[in-house]
Amino acid sequence: MTLTPDTIALQQQPLRFVHASDLHLERTIEGVTECPTHWEQRMLDISQRAASRLFRKCIEEEIDFLILSGNVLNANLAPPGVFLFLVEQFERLKKAGIAVYWAGGEFDSPEDLPSAFPLPENVYRFPSNSIQEFYFQRTEGPDTLPVAKLIGMSRNQRSKRIRSSEFPPEPGGLFTIAVANGDVEPETLTQRYIDYWAMGGSNRRHTFHGNPRKKGPDGKPLPLEHTETTGTKRDKKDLPPQPFIVHYPGPTLARTPVDMGLYGATLVEVLLDESGRTPEEPMLTHFSTSPIRWINDRVTLGTTDDGGKLADELRQRIKNYREAQKGDDLFINWLVDVPPGQLANHLRRGGLAADLLSELRAMYGQSELMTWSVAISVLVPEQLPKSSYEQQTILGDFLRSVKHFQDNPQELIHLGGYIPKNWAHDEEIKQLLLAEKVKDEITDAEDKEPKEHWVQSPSQTETQQRVLREAAMTGLELFAQTGKN
Repeated sequence: MTLTPDTIALQQQPLRFVHASDLHLERTIEGVTECPTHWEQRMLDISQRAASRLFRKCIEEEIDFLILSGNVLNANLAPPGVFLFLVEQFERLKKAGIAVYWAGGEFDSPEDLPSAFPLPENVYRFPSNSIQEFYFQRTEGPDTLPVAKLIGMSRNQRSKRIRSSEFPPEPGGLFTIAVANGDVEPETLTQRYIDYWAMGGSNRRHTFHGNPRKKGPDGKPLPLEHTETTGTKRDKKDLPPQPFIVHYPGPTLARTPVDMGLYGATLVEVLLDESGRTPEEPMLTHFSTSPIRWINDRVTLGTTDDGGKLADELRQRIKNYREAQKGDDLFINWLVDVPPGQLANHLRRGGLAADLLSELRAMYGQSELMTWSVAISVLVPEQLPKSSYEQQTILGDFLRSVKHFQDNPQELIHLGGYIPKNWAHDEEIKQLLLAEKVKDEITDAEDKEPKEHWVQSPSQTETQQRVLREAAMTGLELFAQTGKN
């Protein structure tokens, strides 16, 4: 094959693609119980708004192709409008000359999609029962060599664990991408000779760099070593270990109050030399697609501060956020750190928090670009002042009892005797007691019945400590209000 100068120049252009996953187009946000009426439809369409940003970015960047590594939508829950939206977006990419390579996740395997919404021919689906290969070429014709090889498989519904041995190694030098959804052990990928693992199915963004490049005397990475393509099959044992990247881009939308950080997709750029190989590691650049941001803002007050001081502080912080908002809606949880006293009591039980929320929502939550105060919570201290535990009063006795269990988390609080028989199901009782009863294994043949004991999971222990802190604060407030010492 004779390559023309134009073909060689086209071959050497950097390979640029976007990697995205976990769009969940059928879902909306969680953790907001109230919102303005005019924003209700925006909330229902929030996942599609995030996806629109993704597809628009692909077109603006003039990428070669888009990789979707699963969980694009749940075919059993998505209404027809969501399927129509997705097909329309794929058509937009088709007009821009952008291919789509899609490996299904837990609910979007190829067999799950309805036939009423056929996908355009620029969308290539990986099957769920076998590995399939695609070769990406920038132009069609006999004088065009492939730029990249993509191998992948949609998720097998019986297991989230990915068996890397199913992905054949690629020792020929062509930049190779594996596309899959699920969990993989990066250490098992060393001998796969696959440059980039485009993964999906994780609720957070993270990257693993395998076989890191060697560094020269100046501390900079040395150029990558490549094997010559001779047309004959070589034993992979003869090849040096090649660097590889395992990347999970995470969801495209921040859906809950704990979803803070990077939510979007990844632009991947790969330099190619005259032979179409990669002299440098791929460069990964995150870009945001989430139309909303969650903020947990801690406000610290002193013993002499009052509700007016708190209101002024919240208003000023909202103004600062709005100046830097840059087109995103903001959902703010205010965490107020205030010493026990009158202000803390008014916030927790006196209605001050509700009044402040109403004011902030009316002032800043009604515009088209919204800053919505979700809640105002008082932070409960880990320990109360030492003097609270030393007083010889009913309150002191109560606080010392609470502190005992705080200092001894391995000791369970036995509340079983306070629950009437047939009052609740076993699962409800387990949640109430923050523990569950287990039976010991029989080790002695003379034992007729295994012994039972209560155990706590780490999450139950954490919940118990949080409940104890809340109980101590509640006791302090109630005794202070009634004056019963």
